[in-house]
Amino acid sequence: MQREYKGAQIEVSSYPSDQKWRPIVIVSRQTEGYVQIKNLRTPSDWLFDTEETSDEKGYQLGADWIDRQEQ
Repeated sequence: MQREYKGAQIEVSSYPSDQKWRPIVIVSRQTEGYVQIKNLRTPSDWLFDTEETSDEKGYQLGADWIDRQEQ
């Protein structure tokens, strides 16, 4: 899943882990002529029943990270 948020791209790929789903989150945005890429770590207990839930939680993690960068 890939979505735009406040001019940045949030890409979430969820993968199966221990019969649940875990998100991988990458945030990228272009600033002043270069692209900043940030791989966000998810807590070890972030396991979800469905791929869709994992993707949504990963997206929210990315959006929260972007919001914190603006403070």
